[in-house]
Amino acid sequence: MTTAHTSTASVTPTTTSSAAPGTGDHRAGAATTVRRTVNSELVKLRSLRSHVWLLGVAIAFTMVLGPIQSLGQVLAGPSRTVKDGDAALAEALSGVTTSTLLLGVLGVLVVTGEYVPRAIRTTFMLVPRRPYVVVAKAVTLGLAIVVTGAVSVAIAVTASSIMFDRVGIDAGWTSPDALRVSLGMIWYLVGWAVLGQVAGWVTRSKLGGAALLIVVMLVAAPLVSLMPGRVGEVLAALMPSSAGGAMISTSHATALAAPAAGFALWTGYLVVLTALAAWIVSHRDA
Repeated sequence: MTTAHTSTASVTPTTTSSAAPGTGDHRAGAATTVRRTVNSELVKLRSLRSHVWLLGVAIAFTMVLGPIQSLGQVLAGPSRTVKDGDAALAEALSGVTTSTLLLGVLGVLVVTGEYVPRAIRTTFMLVPRRPYVVVAKAVTLGLAIVVTGAVSVAIAVTASSIMFDRVGIDAGWTSPDALRVSLGMIWYLVGWAVLGQVAGWVTRSKLGGAALLIVVMLVAAPLVSLMPGRVGEVLAALMPSSAGGAMISTSHATALAAPAAGFALWTGYLVVLTALAAWIVSHRDA
């Protein structure tokens, strides 16, 4: 009787521990949601001073550089190159060019910063569903840029419009393209940060991610435009940098360069490439 009791007791924990494969992971994953993962990524983003400083510097370029150049145009008098509201609006938001590069690099660092100390393994252990991590990092950085970018764009446009009003140029919020271009600029800033993250997921290297980002941002469109005839023009217009530029433009020569087409193509790139990054991360070792 005693022997039977002992045998039963020794078998019971074995049966429990050998439940269906992945049961423990499934229960852990069931408690893990995108929202909770986003909250965790927000804590990471705030806790790294280098990331906070880089975000702040990038946003400062948008907020300060445009008004400074607008002031220069106003002080230039009759020799100024800005003659109408569209050009004045572009001048007001000229700082975005530098900001996009910095935010793209920030996107790379947010991802690859966890690969160097192998902290990404701990992240994937806590969040077994790896696509959640990819999406959460994109959402977290995107939210931070939307909030700070909206403030910086609003300040840049408002400050510049006050200056241009003194010389009779309407570049303020009453301008027909001001609101659309401003909202497009914010989405443009978010997009380059997300593309930076995609580059980081693909390369798992700070230097490699930054290099891939620069190729997409500055090299791809001019390179394919060298192809002869209409093919080169179409391919160049379909590049991410061209799509983003069309989204924030005030004029266009072709249907592909229209703001609506640019917005659709730009958003499509962000969704598809983020999904691709999630698939890559899910199908390879950390």
